[in-house]
Amino acid sequence: MTDLVMAISTAKNNAELIAQCHQLGYLRDEWSTLDPTYGLGRFWALWRPIELVASDLDPAKSPQGVSIDFRSMPWPDGTFDAVVLDGPYKLNGTSTGRGAATSDADYGVTTWASWQDRHQLIRDGITECARVHNGVGFLLVKCQDQVCGGKVRWQTREFADHAESIGYRLVDVLHLPSYRAQPECRRQEHARRNYSTLLVLEKGRR
Repeated sequence: MTDLVMAISTAKNNAELIAQCHQLGYLRDEWSTLDPTYGLGRFWALWRPIELVASDLDPAKSPQGVSIDFRSMPWPDGTFDAVVLDGPYKLNGTSTGRGAATSDADYGVTTWASWQDRHQLIRDGITECARVHNGVGFLLVKCQDQVCGGKVRWQTREFADHAESIGYRLVDVLHLPSYRAQPECRRQEHARRNYSTLLVLEKGRR
């Protein structure tokens, strides 16, 4: 990975982060933009492009009105100028030592999965997003390095490497600070990574 500009964003939430991406030119008003993980639409509360196509696995949240899996989407190759993927990257764990983490529902990970399966899910999503992305704009991928099973799972490296293996180049990394308490009854063994990361990827210019 080369030519990186790593930044701790001043954004306080995802909507501000997306607005900053617009200011930086990583998203533009005129680009047809896909968000295949729309959820409650919080990313687009402050800024949205003229043409935003949104979908979700949950049909109740999908503006398309039907369930669409971001690993297998109905659009033809190269449909969109820009794609923003915020898949369920949170690894299942416990925030209190007494059951599921309270944030699991917000991240769409109420069903337990191994970290390996979760990573494969996101890699598959990146591959499918690359298929419908025409390369005019950027592919943005939200993720987070996390401690799971006593080891750091380097999502930022893994997902960027996967994108580069299919013809992308990592051009920027924006970190969004957050905070999660250390789980009770667990000794801290690694530095806390209280930030999520937005990878900015450019197609066809490795």
